[in-house]
Amino acid sequence: TYNVGVFTKYVSDGSYQMIADMMTEGKADLVGISELDSCTVRTGRVFQLKKFAELMGKEWSYEYSRAMAYQGGAYGDGIASREKPVRAFAAPLPKGDGAEPRVMVVVEFEKYVFATTHLDHTSAAAQRDQVAVINRVMRERYAEASKPVFLGGDLNALPDSGTLRALQEAWTVLTPTDGGTYPSHDPKKCIDYILQLDNGVSCETAGARVLHRFEAGDAARASDHLPVLLEIRLPAES
Repeated sequence: TYNVGVFTKYVSDGSYQMIADMMTEGKADLVGISELDSCTVRTGRVFQLKKFAELMGKEWSYEYSRAMAYQGGAYGDGIASREKPVRAFAAPLPKGDGAEPRVMVVVEFEKYVFATTHLDHTSAAAQRDQVAVINRVMRERYAEASKPVFLGGDLNALPDSGTLRALQEAWTVLTPTDGGTYPSHDPKKCIDYILQLDNGVSCETAGARVLHRFEAGDAARASDHLPVLLEIRLPAES
């Protein structure tokens, strides 16, 4: 999971290639991405998720959903993956007294489900309202599923926050919470996570870490967040 800061947080002409090279170096099979522009004026009318997926490789698929209209295009979240999904959908999240609307993007594959979101950054009450929708939607769809379900994103909430406690009513955090993910140049706050839905399907965590260093690029320049990596061994087929 990675908040890429619309690929222009620190690199004016875009950190697309740098981030694609970093994700390739990290051997990513899927990247859940927060802060994506689609054809906005501020980022040169680029459909950012499509451009990123193409840089990852011709076999990569992508699924984007806008959280809101912005500067002639849209602003939202998305998922790029090596494997083609069997289905995908988006769930709008309430703005409440927060700064702006948010969205959750969900892709389902043959053996697992991955969702990504970006919670409000100004209001804990808005975050909890958004979490309530996430928990309800994902439980309704996947509480009885026979495949594991994951949620990644920039949750704008610390590990001991009410937002994380509300999420943990339905999910288990799988990635580290004892190290920072933001800001990338001096990461003191853990606000980016990957979690698994508590639907009774177990799978083995082979590795989980915040990525700080790459041969392919400078994580402190690529975005204001650091990427979070989760390696999973999926349940064996019966």
